[in-house]
Amino acid sequence: MEKELKIFLLIDGNNLLHRCYHASQHLLWESELKAVFIFLRVLISLLRGNDYQKLLVVFDSTKVNFRHQIYPDYKKNRLVTPPKLLQQIKILQDLLAQSDVPLIQLANFEADDLIASFLAQNEQLHSDYNFVIFSQDKDLMQLLSPQVKIYKYVQGEILAFTEQDFWQEYNFSPHNYIDYLCLIGDQVDNVQGVGGIGPKTAQQLIQNFGTIEKLYQNSQQLPPKIQELLTKDQELVFQNKQLITLKDDLVLPISWEQCDFNWNQWKSNQNLIEFCQKSEFKSVLKLLSGE
Repeated sequence: MEKELKIFLLIDGNNLLHRCYHASQHLLWESELKAVFIFLRVLISLLRGNDYQKLLVVFDSTKVNFRHQIYPDYKKNRLVTPPKLLQQIKILQDLLAQSDVPLIQLANFEADDLIASFLAQNEQLHSDYNFVIFSQDKDLMQLLSPQVKIYKYVQGEILAFTEQDFWQEYNFSPHNYIDYLCLIGDQVDNVQGVGGIGPKTAQQLIQNFGTIEKLYQNSQQLPPKIQELLTKDQELVFQNKQLITLKDDLVLPISWEQCDFNWNQWKSNQNLIEFCQKSEFKSVLKLLSGE
């Protein structure tokens, strides 16, 4: 009988809290902690009923990171983070730390980089584990593997996206999703793509050549119009690869052993309970008690 693998849950804390903040604008009751409230409800829905033996919540550093040194306009299209959200990020981080939830943040890097580095350092070393990433960030799809899947929160449901799902949708390796984005760009991060090359053409090119390096090495095989477009934006494409490729060699301020997690212990954590009582998070307390 095949041994059931243990599960490690990695949560993109910034991505989730930002989504919670925007969802909280529709709540009618007044509170300075509405995003934290929704975050806790989503977190509990993830943890309750699932046997996660390991847990790690990761956060972005400050707004500026090493990618801005490569491309100063990186994420320039993003709105300024509202002060109320900034305040709740700090409150949430303090709450997670005080309730014994493992979390990390590293200056000059994004949460995606921390997840990529953690997986690079632990995935093969711990073959008895499957890894689940909880995030809506599409950049993380480059990390999909037989051991790694992504959970997304869609209309109140948690949906899984696997390496097999990725192959069915794109028909190339998840690792080459980097190269695909190098061609089409990423509007969310203000990363420009090759003018005149859309998703369908980019997908065909990556299916045929795999990487942008091989694509340019064999560009003579392409139609003249595609060659012209690629030549015109070659510098941009290779700059994009620096921006989109996640860092996988960071020294992280946490060990494997420090990521141990036990749902039954956490749901009874006194600091967590007291915070929810003080904040009048009655429905969160009910969820923690199993109601």
